[in-house]
Amino acid sequence: MVANNASAQQAPPEPPQAGAFSTFVTAGNQTLGIDFLVEDLIHLRHQAVAARRVEPVITHLKSGATIPARAFARLSDDEVEIIDRATIEFAATLAGPDGSSVLPVILPISFRTVSARRGRSSLAAATEGSAEALKKRIIVELIDIDRGTPTGRLTEVAGLLNAICRGVFARLQPTRDVVFPVRDARLQGVTIDAADLAPSDTDAAGQLLEFAGQARGLAPLLVAQGLPNDGYFAVAEVAGYTHGSLRPRA
Repeated sequence: MVANNASAQQAPPEPPQAGAFSTFVTAGNQTLGIDFLVEDLIHLRHQAVAARRVEPVITHLKSGATIPARAFARLSDDEVEIIDRATIEFAATLAGPDGSSVLPVILPISFRTVSARRGRSSLAAATEGSAEALKKRIIVELIDIDRGTPTGRLTEVAGLLNAICRGVFARLQPTRDVVFPVRDARLQGVTIDAADLAPSDTDAAGQLLEFAGQARGLAPLLVAQGLPNDGYFAVAEVAGYTHGSLRPRA
């Protein structure tokens, strides 16, 4: 689980700020770029850095448009796996040799990828093959859970991941009745990403409040991540979120 106040770090070492930019070509002959941002996950009550999370930034090179994670459903399994593999490799730069980082690393990855044994096995690369460090340092965030996700399979995969990683989070969309697939999954955290919120501050704050009401009690941690400014931290804390993060500019 994410560190509590006793172990959260007030001034952790500076992380790398960007990954090695790479590209790949989709089945539809579109060239996409993969880069990464790093967010500090803040314990809202204690105002301490509790973990670091990787945020892949996928860009359509011809148009310059950023492809949000919620649109990954339009990519093939192989294309999503390419993104996940690059994300795992970048996470290794945060975790350090054999997971030597003092902070856990939150690794966003597709449920499609880790539903397969090969995808789960690839997580070991995030700690350079150290099973002990994987269990100690890596938190998996499943990014593509929706109302169509099979609840039984999600519970099974979450259990398998919990056995090899520090914990499992699930990212949900700010829509009605989206939480039911995760009710029995025994997650450590539920996340909502600001990239999925309405563009206006008023509407986004309302969605944060509404989502918190739906997600209350699903997991010990409730995370509002990728927030555009720290003014949202107060809203999130009042709503019942335990953690939040700001998204640096790409």
